[in-house]
Amino acid sequence: MQRIKSGDKVRIISGKLLGKEGTVLQVCPTCKKAIVEGLNKVKMHKKAGANQEKGGIVEKENWIPLCKLALVVPKAARGVSKISYKKNKDGKKVRVAKVTGAEIGSNKKAK
Repeated sequence: MQRIKSGDKVRIISGKLLGKEGTVLQVCPTCKKAIVEGLNKVKMHKKAGANQEKGGIVEKENWIPLCKLALVVPKAARGVSKISYKKNKDGKKVRVAKVTGAEIGSNKKAK
């Protein structure tokens, strides 16, 4: 089950980017990966397009596996927490930080 959503602040818990933090831009639940703002940058060679797009070397964020990400919780001792689910007073299913027991609000913008 996907517990990290776009808009969450996460920290990388393993690999060459260990300890770095960023905001999740996009999540792919089928491939279990996420794009985090400013992390895991790669350089790609882009060909010039017909509609006046410039070519050259472009730097962009690459996918990071969800197993390497942990949600940042400010009141937690280590700063990160696992996520569980509970029903709130209204009967809605909400995400809860396991370490602190605090609800994690929805970061999605209302349309």
